[in-house]
Amino acid sequence: MSRYAIRLLLGALLLALALTTVVRAQPDKPTEYQIKAAFLYNFAKFTDWGSSNPAIAASQEGGFVLCVAGKDPFGSALAAIEGKLVQGQRLRIRLGVSPETISGCHMLFVSESEERRAPVFLKAVQQHPVLTVSDIEGFTDAGGMIGLVVADSRIQFDINLAPANRVNLKVSSQLLSLARSVSGGKGRN
Repeated sequence: MSRYAIRLLLGALLLALALTTVVRAQPDKPTEYQIKAAFLYNFAKFTDWGSSNPAIAASQEGGFVLCVAGKDPFGSALAAIEGKLVQGQRLRIRLGVSPETISGCHMLFVSESEERRAPVFLKAVQQHPVLTVSDIEGFTDAGGMIGLVVADSRIQFDINLAPANRVNLKVSSQLLSLARSVSGGKGRN
């Protein structure tokens, strides 16, 4: 191997080492589902179930229950919000709920794995004060309350107030002002 080839190889190794160092020096960016978990927590904080709402007062699981229907896309991201206070209750996570086991949920996230059964979940909670959220495309058009979307390289959300108003859930004006779109009626002032 010639001296020129050795210098070239050493230069390439130093460059690779420098790039690796630069990449490692950058702070970790949150994942899509870490961001979505933070959105869920804030949706719960900025929605009013009413202080006398029996669903909150009579929670069988002793807390504010966030249920996830279908495969859990969050991984460990929900652990960051579990146990935080929401509506004066500790946030609890319940995974893998079905339409038959949905009782006791205050908020329901319908994962993409349940896209075909989303109407069944929505029908199961349509008479109950359960805030429904999903990242299934067209979720709010299908009767869901909050749809997470990726637009302009960031996570945004759409709100359909009609199903929330039917079960007396009040979405705050702050949350409405941050939504990409709001449909289905008037929100809270």
